[in-house]
Amino acid sequence: MNNLLTDVLIIGSGGAGLRAAIEARRKGVNVLLISKSKLGLANCTASAMGAFRISQKESVAEHFRETLEAGRFLNNPCLARILATKSWFAINELRQFGIRLLMEKDKASIIAEKTPAGTVLSKALSNHALSLGVNVLEKTFAFDLLVEGNKCFGALAFKRDTGEIIVISAKAVIIATGGYAGLYIRKDNPPTITGDGLALAFKAGVELQDLEFIQFQPMFIDVKVPRMPILDWLIEATKNLVPGGALVNKKEERFLGKYELLKQQILRDNLTVAIEREIFDGKGFNDSVVFDLTPLSPEEIEGAFDFEFYRYVIRSFKHILATRKLHIASFAHYTMGGIRINENCETKIEGLFAAGEVTSGVHGANRLGGNALTEVIVFGTIAGQQAAEYAMQTKLSMMDKKQIKQGKRILQEFGVKAKPKKVDPTLVKSDVRLIISKFCRPVRSERELTFALEKLRKIKENAQLMFADNPNMMKEALEADFMLLLANLIVNSALARKESRGSHFRVDYPQSDDKSWLKNIVITREGSSPKIHYASL
Repeated sequence: MNNLLTDVLIIGSGGAGLRAAIEARRKGVNVLLISKSKLGLANCTASAMGAFRISQKESVAEHFRETLEAGRFLNNPCLARILATKSWFAINELRQFGIRLLMEKDKASIIAEKTPAGTVLSKALSNHALSLGVNVLEKTFAFDLLVEGNKCFGALAFKRDTGEIIVISAKAVIIATGGYAGLYIRKDNPPTITGDGLALAFKAGVELQDLEFIQFQPMFIDVKVPRMPILDWLIEATKNLVPGGALVNKKEERFLGKYELLKQQILRDNLTVAIEREIFDGKGFNDSVVFDLTPLSPEEIEGAFDFEFYRYVIRSFKHILATRKLHIASFAHYTMGGIRINENCETKIEGLFAAGEVTSGVHGANRLGGNALTEVIVFGTIAGQQAAEYAMQTKLSMMDKKQIKQGKRILQEFGVKAKPKKVDPTLVKSDVRLIISKFCRPVRSERELTFALEKLRKIKENAQLMFADNPNMMKEALEADFMLLLANLIVNSALARKESRGSHFRVDYPQSDDKSWLKNIVITREGSSPKIHYASL
């Protein structure tokens, strides 16, 4: 067992974690960043298209308003205002790290020779962090936070290439592990995104919020057709160029008008819900619908966009779109739920901070396009600043040996050979994904969600027998354990919200109810059980 000391420990090497590391190191404190995979690669920042939503001084109010409207007014107004207010400076500052930007009105995009442009951002942040002296441990999985007396003192980690257990003592800890879209079979996230940070935080006593809100986006599923991540923008831009809009169901009906989307602005939540309701009503092609822009020419398709960024992306697709009817299906893309934080990225546990997609509150019930990368830069910066300042005023505490021993027992239980049956943790992960993907789609019902809980209960019984006899299997077992915990919390949150809002549509409660449900669903751990309570905005 290895023991490490640092001022600030950062868990996660996506955009939020890297930006936090840079800012904390700028303050002069020692920073250790641990990453489950290679530094800055297997995360959503690296796989992003590279667009930011920004606002200069005269457009901050508009950015703030649009963020609240897209989030169906379930956002934390304080966090949303910080995002809008600080977006211009935070994104423009990326030029200092060697990132070239194309600025267009209220959007900025990374100039890259090839897609995804997010790789440019991730590499630049990684290189800058290393140049400042940020210490990095790759292939390292944090599996337990060390908390005593409502104060975080560090974490236990598992080195998945050697099997070594590492005790990391830290004055401050930042969780920046990304979201939990990886709990779905169809998703556009890297395979490493499994919700670890949320489960880690919950087990330590942190509040989680609004887990029912998972943003899906429709993507092409036809063989040899590239997946395009801007279908909501494309459908919005072209909806008045094709009578009835681009989407067609199994009965050859163009159905955007049925959901009033020819009059309303198309966002990812109302678009996905419309598609999923057609499928739920049996009018889909299994779990897809048809995307038909064949009445338009390639030039008309490209000309539908105002921004050069979107025209650039669409150029490689426009001839396909003008000549072929394609199938699209919903892919889990982004998660609005997560760790509950305040404006300083602090959690309810002293010394524990969080930033990026692992948190909740900025986006409400639905995220406005372009705000994801903006969020990781804005709040990654804040988390790094605040954690460093906290660390400079805090003494490094010695670890409680009893707690370390209890943490080590988590791994030891997976390796117990005297089990009546040995269950492969990869099968547990597959079972969880199957249940969540089938019964917790954007369109939900009490019957299906209740059935999902029963299925998850049986998976949990089976998971007691998970066995891991090598470092890679141990990593799989830890992920499976976290995924199973998180899946139960997601379904319980979806059951608790008895209305439809944003990305969450209940067929048994099809209307939004501002009078009763303009509030956050917060889940905390009481003993070994989750407890739901509600927080007013």
